[in-house]
Amino acid sequence: MKQRFLVAFNTLMGIREELLTNCRLAQQILCDQAAIEAELAELRREIDEVTELSKKAIYENAYVVVSQNEWSERNNSYLEQHRKATQQVAELERLQRERQNKFLMLEGFVRGIESCAMVLEEFDDKLWAVAVEKVKVLVDGKQMLSFKDGTEVDG
Repeated sequence: MKQRFLVAFNTLMGIREELLTNCRLAQQILCDQAAIEAELAELRREIDEVTELSKKAIYENAYVVVSQNEWSERNNSYLEQHRKATQQVAELERLQRERQNKFLMLEGFVRGIESCAMVLEEFDDKLWAVAVEKVKVLVDGKQMLSFKDGTEVDG
């Protein structure tokens, strides 16, 4: 397996600059968080507004004679809107963490590639850990190395 890794890795190093360019592009596209941050800001604003409306409704209920059915419907509507927005915030924050982790994984891969010699002559455990995502054993017994940038090479 170590020898197959060397062959596969050296194959990648033959297109090193293209590989690094593609990794940086992937980082920009796959890990961009601008839209998520904008949506989170909007949802947090919505949560603040709904919270304020709910507080006003509670105050009104305490100091003004209001139909309890009407008040309950209105307050439940605020609570439901708050719950939905909070769920969306949690999902977007999860997606944000995923993208950050993907960014860090690709960054580790890029740094590993940049720090290597053009031709790897002996197996390096650290490089293996940084570069290889998984190894697939094919039906014919051959192995396919999947690198963390998404590149697959017959090993």
